[in-house]
Amino acid sequence: MKSKLIAASCRAFLAAALLGVTSPGWADDASGDLQAGIEAFNRGDLPGAMVLYEKAAEAGSPEAQVRLAYLLDYAEDNERAVHWYQAAADQGYTDGVAGLASMYAKGEGVEQDLQRALELFERAGEAGDEGSIRVLTSAYEKGELGVEKDAGQAAYWRSKQAAPDAGGN
Repeated sequence: MKSKLIAASCRAFLAAALLGVTSPGWADDASGDLQAGIEAFNRGDLPGAMVLYEKAAEAGSPEAQVRLAYLLDYAEDNERAVHWYQAAADQGYTDGVAGLASMYAKGEGVEQDLQRALELFERAGEAGDEGSIRVLTSAYEKGELGVEKDAGQAAYWRSKQAAPDAGGN
């Protein structure tokens, strides 16, 4: 059960990262490298994307830090992935917080710490991260991620989920 929750949390986070979920209004000197990295990634040039993401990440772009961390995690360079997720999280970037939570939940790049993962998922969930909200809802429904089943907490997190699209598509 725990591995299914962890896998689901990772998929939700990675989908958000791949779809380009970003904090509104973020821009800095690294935006050109970030944009070029996104374009390289979209062309399938992962090595090129990593170089550009790293350049932007080192310049302080939290989006680039998360995108780089995702690729490093995928490549099993987990310690470096944790470094960049942490850097983004330290700037209050929700995707960084959620990514770091996932690493603690899996014990990749850091010693597994379900309490720390829970705290980070809650921080990201309170900031509106849908993947984290789903992870927390499931954790409290099923008693996963080191918590006891708690219908009240499950209902709380479920209430934070975005309403389904009424369009039916």
